[in-house]
Amino acid sequence: MQTPSNAPGKSGADVSAGSPDRPAPQRRRVGIDYVVTAFTRWWTIEVAGTVDQAAVIEKRRAECELTARYVLMVCMSAGIAILGMLLSSPAVVIGAMLIAPLMDPIMGVGFALAVGDFSWLKRAVRSLLLGIVLAILVCAALVVVSPIQIVTEEIAARTQPNLFDLMVAIFSAIAGAYAVIRGREGTIVGVAIATALMPPLAAVGYGLATLNMTVFSGALLLFVTNLTAIALTATAMARGYGFSTKLTEKQSQLQAFLNFAAFVALSVPLGLSLYQIGWEAQAERTIRDGLVDVFEGKAQSVEPTVIFTDDTISVTSAAYTDTMYSTAQVEERARRSLESALGRPVSVQIMQVESADAVETQRLQLREASEREEASVARARSIAERLAMVAGVPDDAVTVDRQRRRAL
Repeated sequence: MQTPSNAPGKSGADVSAGSPDRPAPQRRRVGIDYVVTAFTRWWTIEVAGTVDQAAVIEKRRAECELTARYVLMVCMSAGIAILGMLLSSPAVVIGAMLIAPLMDPIMGVGFALAVGDFSWLKRAVRSLLLGIVLAILVCAALVVVSPIQIVTEEIAARTQPNLFDLMVAIFSAIAGAYAVIRGREGTIVGVAIATALMPPLAAVGYGLATLNMTVFSGALLLFVTNLTAIALTATAMARGYGFSTKLTEKQSQLQAFLNFAAFVALSVPLGLSLYQIGWEAQAERTIRDGLVDVFEGKAQSVEPTVIFTDDTISVTSAAYTDTMYSTAQVEERARRSLESALGRPVSVQIMQVESADAVETQRLQLREASEREEASVARARSIAERLAMVAGVPDDAVTVDRQRRRAL
């Protein structure tokens, strides 16, 4: 006996979705497992299986050794970097990155962590720490003897690390680890790593030499963040390519968890820093627009300088305006408006400057008035001369009253 197609429990949708032996969700799970298994097999055989791990490890070990060339290139790259930053010259800073040798010990740290070789790790860390100390001391010495000790844009850019800096370090590490594993390392890869490390180190040296703790602490935080991110990313890349000969499964899982936890620990404060930078940028736009509104559209330009502190926002502005207002009233209106928009206490100081267009307009008006006055005087003199001629008297005997339009 056949069951009707519309009978309960045997609808067309149920039949198409699956059968009691193999329901649809299970079939989908089997499909996902097949894709994962196929990808894992392809990666293991076609990608990781083509890497000569012994050759890569041997080369990495040799590159981590502390040599005279390594010390010289660290000192030279650090010197070029700090000079480029003092001159605010990105081209010179890039030149320092071209010769910076920091990639080798950092990659050594990453690969040593991946394979669990702590003797190798100790040698790589020793080379890296010596390079860091030398770079900072060279930069500090050059800043001490330099006649230029101002905080340039290149230096200031390394004092506020955020999530984007972490992403730069991660992408640099991925490029570096891939090139090292596939045997394609070179100058470009070194530049990628040095981008995230040498400029912050130079800024640390500047902060140490000038005793500027804001620059020192900010640049040091950026350097430590980038160093940790690069080393851990290199470890993850090495593990992905199968470099784990001395680690048990339990150790591998613990290492993966610690790597993930470290990235999270770095991401949280840097993400908050990025949010703060974004909020400050938006606040500066709000302040600029608010100052324009305070002048009721009669300000040709406002140039606010904004300082953010924990307690308040300090705004100092020069406003070029066609119409001069009471400074106290303008500052009070601006303070109320900005506090309402930003939700934080704001102190405002405004210096009003009469705009160039307004000054030129007044100058033209005065010139026109002067020309009209001269024309009126000339006409009065002509009338006086004619009347004196008619009356037969001297010119000074005739008085012309221009306002009442009469002559005596």
